[in-house]
Amino acid sequence: MTALDNLRHKASYGATGLLWVNVAILCAVALTGHGTNTVASIIGCALLAATATMFWLRDKAGPTTRVVNAMALAAQVGMLVYAFSGSAYQIDMHMYFFATLAITAAWVDWRAIIAYAALVAVHHLVLYVAVPAAVFPGQSDFGRVLLHAMILILQSGVLIALTGAVVRSFDMAANAADSSIAAHKQAAVNAEQAQKAGEKAAAERAAREVEKAEEARRIELAVDSLAGALEQLSVGNLSHRIALPLHGRMDGLRLTFNASLEKLEQALNEVGHAARSVRHDAAAISGSNQELASRTERQAVSVEETASALSQISGTVEDTAKLAVEVDRLVGSTKNGAERSATIVATAVEAMSRIEDSSRQISQIIGVIDEIAFQTNLLALNAGVEAARAGDAGKGFAVVAQEVRELAQRSATAAKEIKTLINASHDQVQRGVDLVGQTGQALKAIETEVHQISSQVQLIVHAARDQSGGIRDINGTIDQIDQNTQHNATMVQESTAAVHSLAQEAAALENLLAKFTLNEAAGGHGHMPERRRAA
Repeated sequence: MTALDNLRHKASYGATGLLWVNVAILCAVALTGHGTNTVASIIGCALLAATATMFWLRDKAGPTTRVVNAMALAAQVGMLVYAFSGSAYQIDMHMYFFATLAITAAWVDWRAIIAYAALVAVHHLVLYVAVPAAVFPGQSDFGRVLLHAMILILQSGVLIALTGAVVRSFDMAANAADSSIAAHKQAAVNAEQAQKAGEKAAAERAAREVEKAEEARRIELAVDSLAGALEQLSVGNLSHRIALPLHGRMDGLRLTFNASLEKLEQALNEVGHAARSVRHDAAAISGSNQELASRTERQAVSVEETASALSQISGTVEDTAKLAVEVDRLVGSTKNGAERSATIVATAVEAMSRIEDSSRQISQIIGVIDEIAFQTNLLALNAGVEAARAGDAGKGFAVVAQEVRELAQRSATAAKEIKTLINASHDQVQRGVDLVGQTGQALKAIETEVHQISSQVQLIVHAARDQSGGIRDINGTIDQIDQNTQHNATMVQESTAAVHSLAQEAAALENLLAKFTLNEAAGGHGHMPERRRAA
């Protein structure tokens, strides 16, 4: 029995027991008196439970038993809904359809789920037409039937998908178990083959032991030869060679070792020649560096003196530029004063012109007064004549006329005196106008000259600034040259120290090479000194 069959077998007990539980529920409803048509429902439920139980007894988890059990469960729920006809709990009993549909999924069989859903759909459609009150309380409509059908289809689809997944999982587990059994069998076969291979390997191992002993003897001989050669190498004897041929690939090691010693000996000879050349070249470079250092120091002193002189020149030019700026400021102030004086003179000329106009108007007014005095005098004279003609009656009028004539004469005299003063004042005003005009022209000339002076001073200021900037740049360049020269001197000193160090290292290298024993003409590069051979 597979794991899936075992699960269905266990589920069959619960599903069959639920059928009889539904019968018991109907009996309890009948005893409490909450339902209607309970007797018929009890009889129908009992018949359905008995039929499903018969199939269960014959095959507890067979395909027919699963489908019959699902259909009987759906029919019993329909009878429970019918038993609650007219009751407020009738609509609540519809929830039992969906609960028992989920319970049907315990069979893990899509056919049982479809059978349950199909019987519920037929139940709703048939009773909606035949006995509507057996489905929904009160007035039933087709929309509610469709709603229940859609919910039922949705739940059935989900349960069928879950059932398929469970079935696939059990199938995969069964396949894995079969594969595991097959693997165990293959492992047993492999173990038997391994045992045979071990026996064969033992025989081959014995043969190889003999070969290894011979190989060990040959290796020991090669190691002894190499040890002797390395001992000679450790004491600095590079002329020693392994002359005894070795067995097999060991002889290649001997040839490689001899060739390496030859190359090392040749390289050390070349190193010796290079060390002597380096020592001689270092001595020559050291002398050149010392001479270069002396010249660099003298150049640094000259550059420093030049920089000092340029600094003094730069300070002088900067002072000149500052004085030029101060002169430019004074000239600007003078120019502004001249401009203000010219403005004041122009205003004075205008005032003199207005005074001249006023004098002219006063002269005209005095002329009018003089004419009035003349006319008054004439009228007074006429009045006197008329008073004389009148005799005694005109004496008073004659006195008045005489007074008027005297007043007119005094007015004429005063007018003449005022006219004389006005004419004299007019001459003075005219002279003042001429003098102010000449002053204005002089101030304009001064302003023009001040403008020219200001322009020349500004050119001097700009030139002084440019010279100061140029000298500052030259001074900066000289400072940079001074720094570079000092840096070069430092580098020359460092280079001299490095050359001395190089010469010392070359001498140390020659002393080190003297510790090795070399052939007279190794590599065709000449002979090593006798003191090295003696070493």
